[in-house]
Amino acid sequence: GAVANREMPDDALIFKEDWIRFELGARPNDLYLIRVAGDSMEPTLRAGDTILVDRRAIRPDREGIYILRMNDMLLVKRLQSLPGGIVKVASDNQAFAAFEVKLADIEDGELTIIGRVVWAGRRL
Repeated sequence: GAVANREMPDDALIFKEDWIRFELGARPNDLYLIRVAGDSMEPTLRAGDTILVDRRAIRPDREGIYILRMNDMLLVKRLQSLPGGIVKVASDNQAFAAFEVKLADIEDGELTIIGRVVWAGRRL
């Protein structure tokens, strides 16, 4: 729902390394901490939510929420692999239309997967 043109470090969160390794199956150096902007993934993710993204997950091997780079924009979208080498790119907010891309276009770099969202947190 919103375009991220640049990276702006604004805060830090502390996670136990053991928790990251055992609960998320990741290493701390493999994770990005990103703040969500926009409403395209509501109600699952809201503007201002903080997400951890596993940068090792750069192929849509399983359905999930991923960070994508498309035309110099960062997007948070739900990816689903379909038969025939097609990937469905969808928002959880029904006001945003889903679209499909060929897996080959992802592999060629037209659309880049930055990583898969493995954790989300928000202020109540």
